[in-house]
Amino acid sequence: MSLKNSAVSPAPAPLSCVGSADAATASKLRRVLRNWLRRLPQASPEISDDIVLGVNEALANCVEHAYRARHFAGTMELEAGYDPGAETIRVCVSDQGTWQQQSSPPHPRDPRASRGIMLMHALADHCRIDTRPDGTTVRLDYFANQKH
Repeated sequence: MSLKNSAVSPAPAPLSCVGSADAATASKLRRVLRNWLRRLPQASPEISDDIVLGVNEALANCVEHAYRARHFAGTMELEAGYDPGAETIRVCVSDQGTWQQQSSPPHPRDPRASRGIMLMHALADHCRIDTRPDGTTVRLDYFANQKH
């Protein structure tokens, strides 16, 4: 796993981490994200919990589905940033695999299916899942100010 951080600002620098799409890396990425959120004064403990839980679901989908057709683990990337103008925290989880899902909340026939996607939509103020031939990106936006 490699970490890249930008210049220092009142809020922590944007976060960018890349690692193998496996459970151990997902666990490390959750810890890195939680530590980043602790340094962000605009992120209350409640918002931080929602963010970490939503991102965990995105990471789990990447681990479970993105590289299913391959015989090796691919990579996943976690990016997080704070936009002071919009007062939003954006977190993106990207992969180069194919776990095709639509952007809107699913309505599965199996009530046990797609719970993680429904949870991401419920926790985030905005959730978008973009699928492309070269990968999938989950974008989760959270208002730092809960008055929205």
